[in-house]
Order: sequence, then structure tokens, then C-alpha cells
Amino acid sequence: MNQSQNNPTGQGGGGGFPSQPGAPSNPFTADLKGEFASNFGTNTNAMSQIFKEGSYANSNRSRYILLGVLLVAVAATAYLYIATEAHDENEFPASESAEVAKAPAKPAEEKPAPQAAAVASTAPAAPAKAPAAAAESAPAAAATAATEGAAGPLSINFPEDGASISYDETVGPARFSWNGGAGTLELSRNASMKPIDVKIPVKKGAYSLHQPAPGTWYWHVKTASGKSGIRSFTVDAPVRRKLTVTAPAAGAALAGSGGQVSWTGDSKVTYYRVELSNAKDWANPAYKFATAGSVATLQGVTPGAYKMRVGAFSEISGRWEYTTPVDVTIQ
Repeated sequence: MNQSQNNPTGQGGGGGFPSQPGAPSNPFTADLKGEFASNFGTNTNAMSQIFKEGSYANSNRSRYILLGVLLVAVAATAYLYIATEAHDENEFPASESAEVAKAPAKPAEEKPAPQAAAVASTAPAAPAKAPAAAAESAPAAAATAATEGAAGPLSINFPEDGASISYDETVGPARFSWNGGAGTLELSRNASMKPIDVKIPVKKGAYSLHQPAPGTWYWHVKTASGKSGIRSFTVDAPVRRKLTVTAPAAGAALAGSGGQVSWTGDSKVTYYRVELSNAKDWANPAYKFATAGSVATLQGVTPGAYKMRVGAFSEISGRWEYTTPVDVTIQ
């Protein structure tokens, strides 16, 4: 059967192992020839023929692809499982998740485990802390309020209730002081504080009121801490300057030019003046003669009957203070 194809020394073999001359023949040669006649004797072996035909390579590639698909499927399944577990835990409170997780592991006839009961009993514990937190915050709020009202509770320092002062523009303003910080200083002529005659916003616990008018005043302070009690004080009329006319005497005659009027003055007087009026009031005197001394000389006064008075501008009262008018005749 095709002797040339199975002869390893034949010229047409082109490969194989060279045989030794005279070597005994293999008794199984005839049987093997029929078994492998189509694959052997063609310059190859069975394994190389498989690779040549591509069947083994194609088989391994298919296996790799199948293995890769299986790995992807396993990874996807694991991911979906983990995501589902996380989703389930997010949908329920921690205590309920513990209950659900433990339930399948317990036989139906068994009572709930003590741990599960403990979880269920402690579930409301978190909300229960809210009132405690509120209770703890109350002292903190009080401390904050105390810090903001660092001046302390609202109370009045001075003036004392019923105090009395004299109106004097040379000694500075009237001083008010209290504890309690910024607010409003209110003054009234009535003990009921109605109506409010003076309302002054204040930025701290003290205020200087420049020369309140003479009389009795009632006052209190309103701040963020509340309203103080009502106190009163009295401002006495300013002490008048001592001023006495020495000449002329009442009813005397004076020269319209060169006649002199003299007086004795006092301290804290800016200047003096002599006024002559032939009207019923002193709104518009006919003549005025001013001086810083104690004597004034008349000039150019028309002869006639006049009323005469001497005035001193007081530094204490901040206004003119006059002597009682007298009759004089100007010649």
C-alpha cells in the first residue's frame, strides 16, 4: 500500500529520521500504515498538523472567549449583588435593616433574639436626645444674653431721685448715668411720663443734657434690658447777677448828650447796657447804650420823658437780666 509514502529513506520523503541499513522491520508496521496513512509520511507529525490546520488555535481562542464572558458575568453579578445590598440598607433605618437581615436566620418558632429587641428598643433614642440638647442650650442662651447685656441689669446711677440743681451755663451740662447700655432717655414735665417732652437716643449708659430748663422734670431710660423706674429732679432758676443803679435817681433829669448812668455790677457778666423807652413795652427800646464797665454816657437822646433800665448779660443764665425800670427826664 503506497510503499513510497511510508519509506523513511525514500527520496520523496523529504524529512523524518534516517534509518540504519539492515534494521529489523516493525511487526506493527502494516497495521500502523492503514491507521495513519493520511497524516504521516508528509513531512509533519500529528501535533504540528493540528496547529497547521488551525483547529487547536481556534479551540483555545474559543475557550479564552468563553472564559472571559464567564468572568464578566461573575463580576456583573457580584456588582449587582453589592449594589442591591447597599440600596436595601439605604432604604431602611439602621435598626430596621438589622431586623430584616436577622429575620431569615431565625426559625419561625423562636422568639426574637435579645439583641434584636435591644435594637428595636433603642431606635427612638436619637430623637430622645433633642429635648436634652434643648435643655442644655438654655443656659448657653442665658450666658449669651448676659454677655450682650454686659452693662448688667438696667438701673440708674445718677442723678438721685428728687435731686436739685441750679441752672448755670458756666458749670457744664447735667449728667445722667445708668447701667444697661444704649437706649432712649425720655423726660417729661409730668409724673405719668405723658406726654414725653424730650426724647433722646443714647448709644451708651450715660448722657450729658445741656441746660434743661428750670422746673421739675421726670425721667426714665428704655434699653434692650427693659425700662427703668421713673425718677425726678428739679432745676432751680439761675441765680441772678447783682446789679444796682447808683445814678440817676428815679425821677431825675439827665442831659440828652453827656448825661451819665452808673451802677454796681457782679461777676460772670459779659457786658451791660442802658435802655430808654417811651413806649409801653421794651420790645423796641428807643435808645441803647452798651459798655463793659459800670458807667454809660448818653449821646443824642431827644429830650422828653422816658423809662430807663440797666441790663446785665449773665454768663450763668445766658440771657439779659434787668433792673426795675424808673422814670427819667431827658433835657
